[in-house]
Amino acid sequence: MLGKVGAVAGAVAVALCWPLAVGQIGERIYQDTVGEYDSPYVEVTTESYDRGYLSSHAISKIALKSSWKDLFEEQGWPTEWHIAHDIRHGLFGLSSDSTLVVDDAVAPQVTAWWGSDAVPLTLKTTTLLTRKTDLSLTLNPFVYQDEEGNTFKSEPWTFTGEVSADGNGHFSYALKDAQLKTITDESMHVSGLQGGGQGRWDGGFWIGDQHLQLDKLRFTNHLTEQSVDLDTIKVSSVNTLMQGEQAAEEKATTNTTLNNRNQLSVSSLLSLDGKQYQNFNVDLLLADLNYDAVTRLSVMGEDLDGELTQEQAQDVILALDLLIAKGLMVNLKDISIEAPEGPVAGHVRLTVQPGLARASQNLSQISSKLDGEFYLEFPSVLLNTVEGMEAQTERLVQSGVLTLKEDRAYLSLKLEGDKVILGNGDQLPLTMFMSLLLS
Repeated sequence: MLGKVGAVAGAVAVALCWPLAVGQIGERIYQDTVGEYDSPYVEVTTESYDRGYLSSHAISKIALKSSWKDLFEEQGWPTEWHIAHDIRHGLFGLSSDSTLVVDDAVAPQVTAWWGSDAVPLTLKTTTLLTRKTDLSLTLNPFVYQDEEGNTFKSEPWTFTGEVSADGNGHFSYALKDAQLKTITDESMHVSGLQGGGQGRWDGGFWIGDQHLQLDKLRFTNHLTEQSVDLDTIKVSSVNTLMQGEQAAEEKATTNTTLNNRNQLSVSSLLSLDGKQYQNFNVDLLLADLNYDAVTRLSVMGEDLDGELTQEQAQDVILALDLLIAKGLMVNLKDISIEAPEGPVAGHVRLTVQPGLARASQNLSQISSKLDGEFYLEFPSVLLNTVEGMEAQTERLVQSGVLTLKEDRAYLSLKLEGDKVILGNGDQLPLTMFMSLLLS
C-alpha cells in the first residue's frame, strides 16, 4: 500500500512540477532561438522574460540594420520595434501569441498606417520540447500616405512556417492585393502574390529553394491611359552546397562550393506601345563557386559604404583571387521570348578552369583558363530596328560571326582559351574578335 501511495504521490509531484520544467526549458529554447536572432538586416534581442508557473511573458526588440535601417530613417519611420509574447506552458511544449507593442515611439506610425486602436500584426507559434516550431504571422491591411500625397494600400499579408531544431524549415506567404499610387497619377498594382521555400539559413546564404509567383503586375499612367501588363510571373532560386576533396598536397580537406540557380518566367507582357510578348524565360546557373570566397564577398558587400578603403579593396581582391583560383561557371542555360516579330532564343556559357593563382596580378592569364560558348537566334528583321546597324551586320556576316538564313539570324561561337571558334569553323584571336565587335 505504501508503495502504491508513493507512486501516486510521485506522479502527482511530477505533474505539479512539470509546468515549471516546461517553462524553464521553454525559456532556454526562446533565448537560444527566438531571443537572440541576428541577420544582415535585423537583430532580435530579449528585453525581458518573466517566467511563471503555467505561463510566461516576454518582450523582444527588433532593430533594423544595414539598408533597411537607412530606408526607414530616410522616411522618418522607427527603426526599433518591440513585440510582446504571451507564452503558455503545455505538456509537450509551448504556445504563444505575439503582438506589436504600440509605445510612444511607434504609435504615430501605427496610427498613420493602420488607424487608431488597430492591431497591426499577430504572430502565433507552437514550440515542442524538441525545438520544432510552427509559426503563423498575419500583417493586417494597412494604408500609407506620405507627405507628398503618394499612397500605398495592402490587403492582409500572411506567412506560415516550420523550423526544426537543426535550423531546417519551410515557409509560405501570400498577399492577395496591393497598390501604389503616386501624385503624378501613375500606379503599380500587384495581385495574387504567393511564394515560399524550404531549406536553412547558414548565416551567409539560404541553402535550399525559394519561389515566388505573381498572377498580375500592372504599371499604369492614368493620364495617358497607357499601361504595362505582366501576367503570371514566376521566380525561383535554388542554392546548393557541394562537397569535394581537394588534392593530396592540400591535405585532402573538404572543399565546399556553392551552386546557385535562378529561373524567371513571364507568360505574357503587354508593352506601352501595345505590343504583346509571350513566354519570356531566363534560366541562369552559377556553379562551382568557392563557398569561402563568395561568403567573404557577401559579408564585405553588406559592410561597404561609399568608397573602398585600401584594406577593404585588398580584401575584395583576395576573395576574387580565391574565387578564380578555384574555378567557376556562369551558364545562362536559356533566354527566350516570343516577340511579335518571331521567337528569340539563346544560351551562353563561360567557364573559368581552376588552377590560376593570384589572377589580379596578371589579368591576361585568365584567358588561358577560359572556355565557353554563345548561341543566339532571332528574326533578322530585328537587325533593321537598330539605327546604323546595316554596316555592322554586313561586316559580321562577311567575317562568319553572323549567319542569315531566310528570315532568321544566327550567331554561334565557341571560346577556347584566347581563341574564338566561329560557327563556320574559322578561328580568331580573342582580341581580334573583340575589336571586330566594337568597331
